[in-house]
Amino acid sequence: MCDRPRPRHALAPTLLAALAACQAPDPGGVAGPEADDGARMGELADGSIAGTYVARMARRPDGSAALQHHLILPGAPDRPDRGVDLELVVPEALATAGQPAFDRNTIVRVWGERDGGRAAPRLHVDDWSVLAPAPEPLIDAEPFAPRVLATILLFWEQPGLNNGNAEQSMFAGAEATSVFYGEVSYGRERVIGEVFGPYQIPDPGGCDPYSIGADARAAMLDKGHNPNDYEQLMYHFPSTGCDFSGLADLGSPMFPARDSWYHDSFGCTVRNQEIGHNYGMGHSHAYNCGIDEMGEEIIFADDCEHIEYGDPYDPMGDGCAHINAVQKTYMGWIEGCNIVDATADGTFNIVPLETPCNGTQALRVPAFDGRSYWLEYRQPIGAFDGDAGLDGVVVHVSAEVDNDGFGPAPYYLDINGNGLMQAGDTYADPEGTVSFTVVEANPTHAVVSVAFPGGGAGAPTCRGGGAPELVGEAYGVLECASGPFPADDTPPVVTITSPADGDHFEAGADFVITAEATDDRILSDLELYLDSEPMVRLFEPPWSWEVTNIAAGTYEFGVVARDGRNLGLSQAVTIVVDAAPGPDTTGGVDTSGGLADGTGDDGDSSGGAGETELDDDGCGCGQREGRGAPWWAGAIVLVRRRRRR
Repeated sequence: MCDRPRPRHALAPTLLAALAACQAPDPGGVAGPEADDGARMGELADGSIAGTYVARMARRPDGSAALQHHLILPGAPDRPDRGVDLELVVPEALATAGQPAFDRNTIVRVWGERDGGRAAPRLHVDDWSVLAPAPEPLIDAEPFAPRVLATILLFWEQPGLNNGNAEQSMFAGAEATSVFYGEVSYGRERVIGEVFGPYQIPDPGGCDPYSIGADARAAMLDKGHNPNDYEQLMYHFPSTGCDFSGLADLGSPMFPARDSWYHDSFGCTVRNQEIGHNYGMGHSHAYNCGIDEMGEEIIFADDCEHIEYGDPYDPMGDGCAHINAVQKTYMGWIEGCNIVDATADGTFNIVPLETPCNGTQALRVPAFDGRSYWLEYRQPIGAFDGDAGLDGVVVHVSAEVDNDGFGPAPYYLDINGNGLMQAGDTYADPEGTVSFTVVEANPTHAVVSVAFPGGGAGAPTCRGGGAPELVGEAYGVLECASGPFPADDTPPVVTITSPADGDHFEAGADFVITAEATDDRILSDLELYLDSEPMVRLFEPPWSWEVTNIAAGTYEFGVVARDGRNLGLSQAVTIVVDAAPGPDTTGGVDTSGGLADGTGDDGDSSGGAGETELDDDGCGCGQREGRGAPWWAGAIVLVRRRRRR
């Protein structure tokens, strides 16, 4: 059972400690001095090096950003999770500005010269070539499957962020990352997960991210948690002088990268941005175009200065309101007639970007340089602080969005000094390609007229085909939800269906504990508790746990159901196991099976779905004679305490 990685949310319902023993080799590899051996670094006979390509986006403390190229090299056979992370210094002639050089996980051969030593190895690239393309991932049956995250708090001297605050920031709070991605995606993204730690790990002797990640995963395993249960891993650690505040591997919307790192920072912008990089989103920029001869600020021209994090509202820039329409198109959150192209004179309805709508949320018209202006209507109705002051039409400039490549590079235009066009405002392209005017600005929609020299040509079209509906004299329906997609405030409902409260069994009996659970959105997992102690956690139905050869005593069961943000608690069920007639032989069971706390575990995960052996000698959680406090009172405490281990 330990010879292959387990698919997400398809874990056999067995003991967590046994799962830990089945930790799959980390395909990314981790830097470490013990792996600095030429024979294990993918060095080939001609002096080149072969490894797996990974692009990474770093947010610098000074506000700058850097796209990094890395080669992940295999570790020793006995330490496959301890490979080498080699940074590639790439000349401009080989790199595409602002873009990854290859698809993530492409196998690349590189020629060049190494420096940097063991602490920060680098390779100055002379040339490179593809040995093997990136493996084609299996496409999920459900295109918007849950994003399952583990936030791992780390330190090697003094602890930093505490577990409770991280839980609020990620999953539980009103402006948590789970709430943010749910709202900005109109419910299409379901971010669920847990916070682990703080864990003390060995001093990495620097800021090598892969070494930090490897020690974090080892700490999780040591506490009985399997990192492979989680699609993405977020590593947070206190200030140590690293040259980044946030760092993330770059993936794509359907096949996200796994890792992101947080150097002391964990505010709304940085945590949502680094996860966004895992999904392939790039930064949302702005322009500084200088002043004209009349002393007026130039909004857009062909020689403007690039501002890396210039969008003041988007967390992919430097804000924490809704992500802009360009990025939402890349992520697949708006589509079809949510995005309309206009190439001729016309009047258009634009509905708010903050609400789920069937109407136009991005109106695109050509810009002079071959890109497009993207017009979106913003209203102060989002759930986040950054949305509070937004009221007007916001304009970005961006090229066509390709969901298969690295994310787009939208540029916010600072019209009116705050980017918000009001009724009566007109913007004209600097080369006369197009002009547009906000005719009306209503709570439900804005009306925008577009004018081209000579009137332009062609009918408006929706992204992917079709045409927007004409409503009166303006294109675009006004069909929207009454407000933004709401946070999930409803806990799951869970019931133990067998055994019944008060049932009696004979010692040595076998039976199955079963439960039923429902939720208005999603069930992330169910966990069985025995006498207020966590036992075995299931990530998919059937929600059942097999009990074999139970010893005499009184037992109290409960089940906790989670939906990523809320807990649902079952009723308590107490059973009595009567001593079997005749002489008592062992009164117990084979104690090698172990339980979720990691005691007595031999690493064998082949015991069958949901098999749970209850024994006061071997389980580490034990049994109680008679009933104490209600099970759920202890369960609440233990759920929280377990996340702090």
